[in-house]
Amino acid sequence: MSITPKGMSILELYRLYRNKKLIVNRRYQRKLVWTKEEKASLIESIFLNYPIPLILLGKSEKDENAYEIIDGMQRLNAICSFIENQFSVNEKFFDVSQHPLANELSKKGVFKAVQVKKENLFDSDKCVSFLEYSLAVTFYEPQSTRDIENVFDRINSNGKHLSPQEVRQAGVTTSFSELVRTLASEIRGDVSREIIPLTEMPEISIDFKSVDLGYGVSAEDTFWCYQGIIRNRDLRDSSDEQLLADLILSIALGKPFAAKKENFDAYYGKADNSKLDEIEIAVSKYGLDNLKTDVKTVISYIKNSISSVEPNNDRNFLRKTLSRSGGTTNPVKEPFYTLFMAFYELIIQQEKEPFIYQKIFEAVEGLIAKLKMSSSITTENRIHNIDLTRGLIEKYFKACSSKIRSSGSHTIDFENYLRLSKTEAPSYDFKQGLISLNPKNREFNQDSFEKICQNFSAMANLGKGKKGYIFIGVTDKETDTQKIEKLDNIIAPRVGYFGIVGLEREAKINNMSLDDYIMLISRKIRKSKLPEWLKTSINTNLTPITYKDHTVLMCTIQAGDEPVWYDDKLYIRDGHEKQPQEVSGKQVNAVFKLFQ
Repeated sequence: MSITPKGMSILELYRLYRNKKLIVNRRYQRKLVWTKEEKASLIESIFLNYPIPLILLGKSEKDENAYEIIDGMQRLNAICSFIENQFSVNEKFFDVSQHPLANELSKKGVFKAVQVKKENLFDSDKCVSFLEYSLAVTFYEPQSTRDIENVFDRINSNGKHLSPQEVRQAGVTTSFSELVRTLASEIRGDVSREIIPLTEMPEISIDFKSVDLGYGVSAEDTFWCYQGIIRNRDLRDSSDEQLLADLILSIALGKPFAAKKENFDAYYGKADNSKLDEIEIAVSKYGLDNLKTDVKTVISYIKNSISSVEPNNDRNFLRKTLSRSGGTTNPVKEPFYTLFMAFYELIIQQEKEPFIYQKIFEAVEGLIAKLKMSSSITTENRIHNIDLTRGLIEKYFKACSSKIRSSGSHTIDFENYLRLSKTEAPSYDFKQGLISLNPKNREFNQDSFEKICQNFSAMANLGKGKKGYIFIGVTDKETDTQKIEKLDNIIAPRVGYFGIVGLEREAKINNMSLDDYIMLISRKIRKSKLPEWLKTSINTNLTPITYKDHTVLMCTIQAGDEPVWYDDKLYIRDGHEKQPQEVSGKQVNAVFKLFQ
């Protein structure tokens, strides 16, 4: 073990930041949570030349020039985002022209510098003094990843700004805690790679309309807040993760969990009567993947049921339905827990599916008034509440002919694929369909299909063990979405800037059922010039996903043991380029190295 303290200027740290050498490990790091006021307070301290707490960095195992942030992520983000004009201090911004690298990046459009009068910028002396400020940085050379987790746990377990759930999660990387963390990310919509540069953290951090930090995930639009299950501000304190832990414990242990602080602490191993082994055995027995899929499946069914009843204006639908009176602003966490568990028993345990959606929600209207509620949540009360709720709704469920577990979670997964495409563009592509958008010639577009096949081969060249996804029935431009809406007389739901236009409209143009149209696409893939093994792999994994009554076809491309040629040409996906790129010469060797 080696610990090396040193002073490091902000100028130097910003260069590391923009060169993607400051790394965040999402297994134990929480999201960006500081407000603009908290960030501004730190910058003021630096301008006043006050000392600020040290920053602890660990040497990266994969890159000797990169550093994993163990303590100080919020501070580093505040400093770098101030340089990039994301907030002001006392109504003044950093003058980007005073930092050569930042100035160059702003001109390239990597970030947008503010356009304000000179008096609203800090003068050159202030900016230079800020950049020369020496931060106390300690470099730690861990012997293993577990060393970093232990250090992070010790630093954060008594953090003043951490909620009880964040204290529990800090430094704990058991199967149970990992399941809670990854599920929470997928349902919130901030899913990402496990190891990412600090530069990408804003894209997957949570923003609030009242705060407007410019982050990528809006709290108000997450499932939990959109439906009024928890308050917006509670999302910052990881209340969604505690609710998911509650659900997972109830499912894995086989009985409703008595949701008390001391019980949560025990199953996270943060209490004297640790029950860490008990939940790890229970998770293993149930199956980690099964637990994850079942939770997402039930939530997907609840979301789809809501969309069927309120297709256009479903904000706060659950809060209005489950509360005593439709106008309450109180969250409905416990009524939601009860509804979820009733859905779970019917869908997963009894293999049924909802079919009279309106009646389901009429049956649970004002549910909170019918539940046994007390200040202390007990297993007995919860059993009573779940039995009551299941009795109210089970007549509106029917036996399901398909395998629930294999298809039920696609709604949440689909939304996450769309969000992931922002940061992992080479692995994702979106096509509106296979029929021309020319109003005078609504026929199969062979050129468009050729581009899809080129993309199939390009994604198969991402490297050994890599996967790519192409979604047919999705637009990534608002102008295209509007054009299709007008052309095919549909209303397409949006996820960010994506339009879910579906394939039903193309099946209608071809005078065939949706199933027959998907079979037609499969046959065209079979007749393409792709290698036989790749055609078989793609066709075997074609997955129709129905999102708010629009069906999208997900094509999964799994790379093999060697590069793929299409029509004697080698294609790759290059960064954020929309079209596959043909390569030659030295680039061919580079592709082959990806498979060594």
